[in-house]
Amino acid sequence: MRQIHTFPLTVSIFCLVLAFQVSAVPAKATKAKKGCSQLLSKDDPLVEIDPKSYEYKGLTPKGLEVLKETRDVIQGRNRLFESEFRNLETIHHVVMINRIFGGNMFLYGPPGGAKSAVVNWFLKGETEPSYKLQLHQMITEQAFIGGQNFEAAKEGRFEINTEGSLADYKTVLLDEMEKGNPAALAVLLSLLNERQILAGGQIIDAKTEAVFSTSNANLPEIFQQFLENGQGSTAPALLNRFQFKAFVYNWLPLKDQAILDQREQRYRYLKSLAETHPEVLKDEVFLEAQPLNWPVLKQLANTMFKISPVFMTTFREFTEDMMAQTKRAIRESEERHQQNHLEEPFIYFPSGDHTERSRKKIPEMVLISAFLDFMRSPLATDKNIAHLIKNPIELDHLSLWRAYVAMTTIGPGSTKLVFNPKSDQKIDIDFGWSIDPSTARDKREELLIQNLTTEQERFRRTFLKYLKSIQEEVELSSRYINNLSTENLGDGKTSFELLMLKFLED
Repeated sequence: MRQIHTFPLTVSIFCLVLAFQVSAVPAKATKAKKGCSQLLSKDDPLVEIDPKSYEYKGLTPKGLEVLKETRDVIQGRNRLFESEFRNLETIHHVVMINRIFGGNMFLYGPPGGAKSAVVNWFLKGETEPSYKLQLHQMITEQAFIGGQNFEAAKEGRFEINTEGSLADYKTVLLDEMEKGNPAALAVLLSLLNERQILAGGQIIDAKTEAVFSTSNANLPEIFQQFLENGQGSTAPALLNRFQFKAFVYNWLPLKDQAILDQREQRYRYLKSLAETHPEVLKDEVFLEAQPLNWPVLKQLANTMFKISPVFMTTFREFTEDMMAQTKRAIRESEERHQQNHLEEPFIYFPSGDHTERSRKKIPEMVLISAFLDFMRSPLATDKNIAHLIKNPIELDHLSLWRAYVAMTTIGPGSTKLVFNPKSDQKIDIDFGWSIDPSTARDKREELLIQNLTTEQERFRRTFLKYLKSIQEEVELSSRYINNLSTENLGDGKTSFELLMLKFLED
């Protein structure tokens, strides 16, 4: 169902030049960092709005141009990622969501799973340097928030100088977080949440826009480390500030191994020729992710798409149900752990943070997810875009499935909504997992995999439960799917999700 797309022929000359810049040529690589990076401006807006109600009225000619250029870069980045990494499509999707949303993402799993490699690949497409730090016990809080301003100290004032610290960068990678000093990590709480540093009487706004952190330890193990350091209450506060969590496994199916092996062989062969045949550096294996303007993407996502009232009604009931089920799962895990430590080596630590703060943010994550899937889909042709931008695309109850990005632990594979006309529900979620718990290296890893798959199944089961309450509407829409076209959006008879399914099927 899912396809990998190449650059459309309609891409502008400007972005075509950008797409073929290579890191081996510093001057050109620097130029590429500025490409397709339109600035938001009140003098040259991308979106038309009603002057009284401020409602969306479509894109300006400039906005349409930027949208198409952005689409081409997104599709190109997606194609490059999938040529270098296999079985990580959903993780890449959520990395993109995190960057646009301006949140925090935690990637964990056994060594060798490409956790840091995925984030480093992604950050190469930034226009500014990223803050990268491999943690260990000797790193203090100064690395995160800066140190005392000595000039101010001479005058008897206490001030923090953030220059060169984590707070001085837009994007951040904290590698091997499980090795960090829990006391030092505690100072990250306000920075991860409010993007501020609290230092005595000072409140300093950080430049930080998106934080990525990796760990070889899982969530319960990190919690245990904090507990042993007397920081037990800090662990959940810190981990819950990472809105997105991903489990990255370190083994691939034989088919994916073969594809990566072929790519690695080609890379070694061409690299050995590069000094005497520099033209080989134009090959795709040397290309890097091209830059995107993240504020532009955020504005386009939040104006071109909107959440419907029926989504919000269902969403509130859904999250209430999920919270109750999750708390029950934690209590049952605690009981099993107390009864038999060998069979239940640790207590289940959920991915989703069931708080009012996190709940209010999920609809925007759903919206951004839909926008990104649209931009890289066969639905986003020039002709379709010209039609679809006239009115905002409304996301109905079927888009609730996208809440998985924050309410479950993201796993390997490709998560998607699927249509099965032979089933009672017609609609289902395929998480794309392919890990057999029996292949785990030990009992702890086996339990971790079981917990994650159970977490996803709980989400899927609850999603299908709430679809039953609107079963007649779903069946009517599903029967209508064969006759869908872009003109159907907004007619009240179908939804964005069904239209996406049809175009991916075709």
